[in-house]
Amino acid sequence: MNEIGKNLKRVRLLKNLSLRDAGALLNMSAQAVAKYEKGQINPNSQRLIEFAKAYNVKTIEFLKSYDVPKMNFTSFRKRKSLTGKNLSLLEEIIQDEVAKYLEVMEINNCNYDEVKIKKYNCNSLEGAEEAAIKFRNDINFSLLQPISDLINTLENLGIIIIQIKNENNRFDDFDGLSEFVGGIPVIVLLDGINDGARQRFTIAHELGHLILNITSNLDEEKICNRFASSLLMPREAVLNEFGKFRNNISLFELIAFKKEYKVSIAATLYRLRDLKIISEYTYKNFSIKINKEFGKRSEPCKINCEESLQFKKIVHKLEIDNIITLNKACEFLGVSINDYNNENNNYGY
Repeated sequence: MNEIGKNLKRVRLLKNLSLRDAGALLNMSAQAVAKYEKGQINPNSQRLIEFAKAYNVKTIEFLKSYDVPKMNFTSFRKRKSLTGKNLSLLEEIIQDEVAKYLEVMEINNCNYDEVKIKKYNCNSLEGAEEAAIKFRNDINFSLLQPISDLINTLENLGIIIIQIKNENNRFDDFDGLSEFVGGIPVIVLLDGINDGARQRFTIAHELGHLILNITSNLDEEKICNRFASSLLMPREAVLNEFGKFRNNISLFELIAFKKEYKVSIAATLYRLRDLKIISEYTYKNFSIKINKEFGKRSEPCKINCEESLQFKKIVHKLEIDNIITLNKACEFLGVSINDYNNENNNYGY
């Protein structure tokens, strides 16, 4: 399968179309569509335009080509329902996005040999707590200070963060991935998540997978959850905000803490219970109260999601410095020239 054929297949699957569906849109047989995807027929420019119109995408989507890195997908958090074609497609997209990012960094002469992500030994839940404290100290973040921009903080340490588009909600059951690719730390998560608090917890959890040396017989997911909780809500800060022990707690306090530390009320209650600031009884009662009032999947006070801009910044830099062409910049970003120019002129205004 050549690159164009692979891209044709990927876009078709993203659009949730069968070969027969695609053939109907293109006025050709399903067998003919399959031959294009397998590279047995090479589409000319006019045929690519027809594919683009049928799939409602830009032609450039079929012209991408990157050296795909080897990935192990060892720390790949997903729900059981993400299987088969959707899982294979997601893994393929992740590999291509990582490859694209690494190519841009190479063109920009980024020296990743200088990226040194410190590892922390962890053999218990309390060890995860200690690791989060050490990490904060190592990056000069006070234990009484919220990390207001987690993505930017980690990118400044040399960690690549990639946000995958979730077209047609195909990958709703994907939670996150972290891995060293060629020695470079990478975190992958879904773009377009509406819950910024959940997004930040996912990033912190995946960071745990990258930097913790966890004893093999421990539950790694629980350890990384504890690390994430401790990183975003340090014990010192929580005690300072809520005190050492509470018989009850107000919703106003929880919302105020959520606004400042950008964590969910559910995660805060869990943290308060872990630190024995509230009892199991208080935790359960308040959780039930929140669920009844707002529903299991919603909370008061929405936290906006963070956005990774590093990749875009570098692509725009390379293009404006004439290191890459405008067409190449559009290929990297997956946008048309018009969209690229609009982004270049209007972003943030």
